[in-house]
Amino acid sequence: MAVKYKIPVEKFALPGLRPGRRSLLTVAAALSLFSAAISGAQQESSDNQDKPKIRYKIPALMMVTWAEWPKEPAQQDVMAQFILSHGFNAVEVEVDMLAMCRRNGLYARLGAGDINELLKEAAKLKDDKSVFAYFISDRRRRNSFPSFANIARAFEKADPNHPTIFINRAIWGEYHEFVKQANPMILDFYHYHWDGRRHPERRYIYLRSFCELGQQKGIPVMRCVGAGVPIGQLRQTMFTSLAYGVQAFHFWPPWTFSYEKEGELPVLKDGKIVPRVNVPPLAEVAREIAPLGPALARLRSTGVYHTKPFHPEAPGAASIPEDFWVQASGEHLVLGLFEDEERNDYLMVVNADAGSEREAKLSLDPRITSLSQLDKKTGKWADVLLEDAKENPTMSLKLAPGSGELFKVTREKK
Repeated sequence: MAVKYKIPVEKFALPGLRPGRRSLLTVAAALSLFSAAISGAQQESSDNQDKPKIRYKIPALMMVTWAEWPKEPAQQDVMAQFILSHGFNAVEVEVDMLAMCRRNGLYARLGAGDINELLKEAAKLKDDKSVFAYFISDRRRRNSFPSFANIARAFEKADPNHPTIFINRAIWGEYHEFVKQANPMILDFYHYHWDGRRHPERRYIYLRSFCELGQQKGIPVMRCVGAGVPIGQLRQTMFTSLAYGVQAFHFWPPWTFSYEKEGELPVLKDGKIVPRVNVPPLAEVAREIAPLGPALARLRSTGVYHTKPFHPEAPGAASIPEDFWVQASGEHLVLGLFEDEERNDYLMVVNADAGSEREAKLSLDPRITSLSQLDKKTGKWADVLLEDAKENPTMSLKLAPGSGELFKVTREKK
């Protein structure tokens, strides 16, 4: 999550408008709302179901990071290529670093400076494909939402092609009100569920709530992930988020990349700086996810299911319908369902156990003629050899703690 900056949002305040009062959701209320929504939200998309109007589509599965940048442009390029090689495709920078991003194929999440100066720049950047978004504010309460609405409209007028980012704190329960008032182009939130003080029992409730809200509004969901945890927990956080439909990530603490120094001067080896990764587990998971990005960025989430027995932090989770085209057995599994613009089906199978390897056994509808798996090392699809069964083709796979795999489904033509 980005550092909290003091910005003059009051300059954008709507006079005379006071947000209505709403109490935060209690756990019981949240569970009740969650369970009530499950039956309709978890069903497979029907042919006559109206799709939400797409308001904004991300250009790629976004992995946003922070880096310490050397002063020399040539050395900045060394750092940029180092970042790309570790699975990140976007960086938190100010406008003066845009040329570096363009040279190296990085997206820029702009912000952290004066918001009014950033707004002036936005009009010049509306066609700049290196711009990802404009960061505005971190975890402000509902009394800031009218100002946020004005800020969002001002930026959209200057640059209708790139979103503004306002980070929502999930446990405040104000994100529906935020979306109603601010009408953002992207919905960003954080919930560090491995911290026992932050209601870890609500983690799947928040995932579903944010992702369903994003789908209803035709906007992608972005999540700030707490990166200071073991690699199994990082994988579980990231892959379950992907299964639910999250399409963009950034991280706290943000200082992932830096470079070796002697005093204030950079250490040079063969004339180049020596970059370093300050959070190695995060970089490892980012490299695993990066090959999935081109496929996931163009897919629409159509449902999420959990296998029984449900994970203790998945209260009210939906089980797979008996007549569904895929059945799965194995403990602590999450199945994310997707489709592309041609209505082809995709399946992500995730091990929600952050501490143990799990085996997943899948049984498929006999009308499915083939299954392809996306190789996380090469980024290419490879056919899966299905086992013959009397009625349904089957397959088994082992999943590392917290990890997941993406599959593409081919059906018989009707």
